[in-house]
Amino acid sequence: MNTMPNHADFMELGTIHQHQSNCKQHCFVFTEIADIDLPPEITKFPEKIKNGSIHSYSKKDGMSPPPPKVPKSRRSRKIIAIVAGLLVCVALAAGIPLGLQLRSSSLLEARLAFIRRLLAESPLVEGYWAPQMGANFSKSYAEVRNSMVGALLWPISVPCAAQYLDAVQLTLEGIDDARRMVKKNKDMVIVESADEMEQAHTDGKLAILFGLEGGHTLGSSLAVLRSMYSLGARFVSLTGLGCTTPWASASIRTDFFDENLPSTLTNFGEVVVQEMNRLGMLVEISRLSEPAMMVALNVAKAPLLLSNALPANSCNGSTAAVPDHILSALSQNGGVLMLNVERCGEKAMSLKDAIAAINYIRAIAGVDHVGLSGSPKNYPLLLAELARDRLWGSAAIKKLVGGNIVRVLREVEVSKNRLPLSEDWIPLEAIEGNAYCRYPET
Repeated sequence: MNTMPNHADFMELGTIHQHQSNCKQHCFVFTEIADIDLPPEITKFPEKIKNGSIHSYSKKDGMSPPPPKVPKSRRSRKIIAIVAGLLVCVALAAGIPLGLQLRSSSLLEARLAFIRRLLAESPLVEGYWAPQMGANFSKSYAEVRNSMVGALLWPISVPCAAQYLDAVQLTLEGIDDARRMVKKNKDMVIVESADEMEQAHTDGKLAILFGLEGGHTLGSSLAVLRSMYSLGARFVSLTGLGCTTPWASASIRTDFFDENLPSTLTNFGEVVVQEMNRLGMLVEISRLSEPAMMVALNVAKAPLLLSNALPANSCNGSTAAVPDHILSALSQNGGVLMLNVERCGEKAMSLKDAIAAINYIRAIAGVDHVGLSGSPKNYPLLLAELARDRLWGSAAIKKLVGGNIVRVLREVEVSKNRLPLSEDWIPLEAIEGNAYCRYPET
């Protein structure tokens, strides 16, 4: 693989190291990079050099016959060649760093142009968008638009503390607020399928696919789940960050002493996954506990999504770190991991770290199971750097930027209505002891 920048921030590619002034060394460098176009003033030499400009030395020897006279034209060519060599060494010492810089800048622009052509054919899908609302919404929109993003997965977030209280109402209000913000912007459009996402990209619109962040937004009710689908939600994270529900355990637990809460995905949780498969909704599992992830992978009848996650091998301190055996199972399920390329826990990821994580997921799960999330502003340079690697040709980059998630959405839609409608209710004992605002059943 080509060498990549290893500084902490995503800085400009193509930083050029200073060259030594040693003539011999620079002449060697010249042979290695002979395809660099030098400035005209370096390659042009005078056709004639006055006699005496370079003196020759000859040793007089009376016993030896005088050396034959060299034709003037040949002597002039020889002098020109010597002077040319000297000028080339000087040029290499002073001019090549500039030449390399210009060449590097040119190559970067060429790679970015290549990425733009690819993204004109396939939308770049951001796997996790949490925009600033209100007056700052336009700033969030401008950031993704300037980063070549063509589609967004937008999960509606509700505080975990609202569970057992008014989480469902807050979710409805969040959906309403988000839909109104989108309608105010003529360049954005709400989509509900893979075909609509691709059509929006063809029309030059930014496609918005709504979802819900955390199963607590459903109030442990399949009826609410179906209602959220009718309002346009097309994916649901089974748990939010550190937000265990009565039917699904989160990867972070703050309630170890609550015996009523599960440590995996319960029977009702399995029913939720199956009902989402029947509806044609994408099941997101990145913040489930490891045992719950395995249950979901075994139960699901359609590909799953891990959004804004990282491989545990490269980022063990992350709240959404996915172990290798889950990555392997994901490839068998057909799902996709939308990789967070912004940070590992509290540490910002460098360009080198991000590409290493992408290649790691590709090695374990395969190129069909990786996408991008978390850092739209850094995508252009990231993709331009990947374009340097022969491992990442046009087809592979198209899968990474959005082809994989579009495929998963389409496969989830195909499984729609292939399972029977579920009318199950969560067992009352699963919610006993909580301040749950539910009218008692008769």
